[in-house]
Amino acid sequence: MAKGLLDIFTENDFRQKIDGEVYGLDDIVSLSFVMNKSTGERFARAVLSDGTALIKPAPARGGDTEIEHIIPSYRNTSERNEVIRMLADSPDLTQEMIASMMDISQSTVSNVLRG
Repeated sequence: MAKGLLDIFTENDFRQKIDGEVYGLDDIVSLSFVMNKSTGERFARAVLSDGTALIKPAPARGGDTEIEHIIPSYRNTSERNEVIRMLADSPDLTQEMIASMMDISQSTVSNVLRG
């Protein structure tokens, strides 16, 4: 049975501090499914009231998954670029995945990483 967005994030995801903050389901202001176009892998993205984004795998067939990535909020292009560089240090993330998670274009990610 396929999982909907409301089934992906649970109170258990917020029982621990996330980057020093305590959040709850009521802090979610946006939910979306995002797909890696090259692999077809889906993940769920929850944007919290302070701009922090939580990323979880969204398997087509049930199963609870852990939060895989936390994207800190950013206020300007310089801070956004630092987040891109931080995510690029993760060997399991491609430029396309970073772009999808941050809701920006892959070319923006590429340009930032090229300097």
